[in-house]
Amino acid sequence: MLSELLCSNGGIIRVPEGAKYTREDAIAVITYAATSTANSPEAAVSELKRKMPDAAIPSADTVFNYIYENEIEEILSSFRKINSEILALTGIPDELVDVAVDFHDIGYYGDKDDKGVRGIKPKNGTSWGHSFFTIDMLWERLKQTLDIVNVTELNKDYAILLEGVVNRLKAMGIKIGTAFLDREFFNLPSILALFNLGVDFIMAARSNKRIKRMLEEHKRKNGVTPAIFKYGFKDKRSPEFYLVAIPNQDYDPKDEKKKNEFLLFATSINFGSVEEFVKRVPEEYRRRWNIETGYRVKNEFKIRTCSKKRVARVLFFVVRAILHNFLNVQKSILSIAAYELKSLIAEDIQEYLCVGKFMNTISLS
Repeated sequence: MLSELLCSNGGIIRVPEGAKYTREDAIAVITYAATSTANSPEAAVSELKRKMPDAAIPSADTVFNYIYENEIEEILSSFRKINSEILALTGIPDELVDVAVDFHDIGYYGDKDDKGVRGIKPKNGTSWGHSFFTIDMLWERLKQTLDIVNVTELNKDYAILLEGVVNRLKAMGIKIGTAFLDREFFNLPSILALFNLGVDFIMAARSNKRIKRMLEEHKRKNGVTPAIFKYGFKDKRSPEFYLVAIPNQDYDPKDEKKKNEFLLFATSINFGSVEEFVKRVPEEYRRRWNIETGYRVKNEFKIRTCSKKRVARVLFFVVRAILHNFLNVQKSILSIAAYELKSLIAEDIQEYLCVGKFMNTISLS
């Protein structure tokens, strides 16, 4: 089934004309790297050759050379087609579907001037890496990463990114309910874009001098209690939205992570009353944690590489997302964990490389 997905519509990658090995051979090595203990193409090839010395297995260099023949936009386009195939089979939701939008940064330890490398939040000893903009569907029946954009510019254009993914989802027939975003999107371009797109949102908000003055005034009159303000950025283009301030139960001025006395949220939704705001906004926002869980699952399929080529790094992130989506399709009808799916896929790849065919040839439909 996975092979059917990865090879449909021209495949997630194409191989050069007259290549010694097939697209299926190259994808087998890449997928084995994502699902076995050998979590890099080099280690995957070494392990496969040790287990099957007589099998025709392309070298890691050959696989990378095939990958380098591809274009990033073609890979991302293939990813979207795969998602369309999955939704055609599982059914596009008739109801409004909430989505979560985020940036996913992958650290890079080479030269920061290499193509596609940009500044990211410091993590694991580096503040440079590759950044991916993703949108996830938070549907109870099926959770999927629906779109990926490779962020390459030094400055993120929030409006263009949001407009692109939202319009592509609408073209797929998905009706967006509420978009959940983190505080990085608390800026005029993001909020203006969401209003223009007609998408309701709940996002974590950043404090600033103006907001601090509003909160201090509220504290003088009402103490440390929940508050709701109508708010807009100073720019005259800014729409008006709601700013929800909720006392932080873990407030600790000595702890950098807990130093905020209020938790701040911005939303376009009028919940009708202070009580309803305070009750529902944090509760609704917790649904965004679904994608944090999804990130942990995606990491189960991580492929490590020292390649400096952006196309390889984009491909490996896309494969990670496809495997995450594929697992969630299985979970919608079966009781299966990530490690079980990985084991089955790794076994099937070995069988394919050994005898030239897959054991589990059931179609996805």
